Formats: sequence, structure tokens, C-alpha cells
Amino acid sequence: MTIVFWYWWALAAVLLVFEMMLPGVVFLFLAVGAAVCGLILLIAPGTGLELQLFVFAIVAVASAVLLRGPLRRLQGRSGEATLNERGQSMVGRTFVLDQPILNGRGRITLGDGSWIVTGPDMAAGAKVRVAAVTGTELRVEPAP
Repeated sequence: MTIVFWYWWALAAVLLVFEMMLPGVVFLFLAVGAAVCGLILLIAPGTGLELQLFVFAIVAVASAVLLRGPLRRLQGRSGEATLNERGQSMVGRTFVLDQPILNGRGRITLGDGSWIVTGPDMAAGAKVRVAAVTGTELRVEPAP
């Protein structure tokens, strides 16, 4: 069986589909290796299978090493770091209690949601700063 260039390109396409369907960035580097192998085979059709597999492996590893940094920087800029951790984005912010904290527990309304708060007893209307988040509870302290 003779391997033609478009076999490698088909493999690259399948790997890119896997990349889109699965979390993480793993199949992208393999797809780059397969695409480069297809390009080499297009330029030099008589290339042996051993050399093709060697090029595939080297290019896949090299692309992982070379693209890792730029992809991390791109991922860091893609959105807020706490996008799926709504509570973590509130740490350090100051709010006004709309209900008192009694016996160390209370509630606060933030935006369209209501949060359980824990901290020292305080009256409604007091300013609090979110010190930490534990699950769905905000630990607050009096704001300066």
C-alpha cells in the first residue's frame, strides 16, 4: 500500500476535529505533525514510511515545545481568569449588607444572586469586604 500526501492531511483533519471536541491542547500538535508530513510527501512522493513517521514524531514534539508558550499567553488573555469561578472574582471587593449577619451567618444580594455570608455579627447596611470564598459561601470582614 502506498501512502499518498492526502492520507496525512486527512489524519490532520481528524486530529483537528478531536482537538475541537475534547478539552486541552493535545491533538493540535499531532495535527501539525501530520500536516507537515503530508506537505513533505507532496513535495517528495517517494519518501519512505520510516522517514514519514520520524518527521511526524519530530514535528509533533517540536510544535508542542514551540507553541506551548504562545498558547499559554493566548489562553491567559482569552478572558477573565475567574470566569467560571464567580465567587473568586469577588474576593477583595467591598459590598453593603442588605441583611444583618446574626450568629456568624447572613445573606447578601449581589447582582441577580443571593449569597450566604459568614463573619462577625454586623447590622444591615454595614460595609463588608469579601476575604475568602468557601464553596458558595463568602467569608466577609468589616470593611475599613
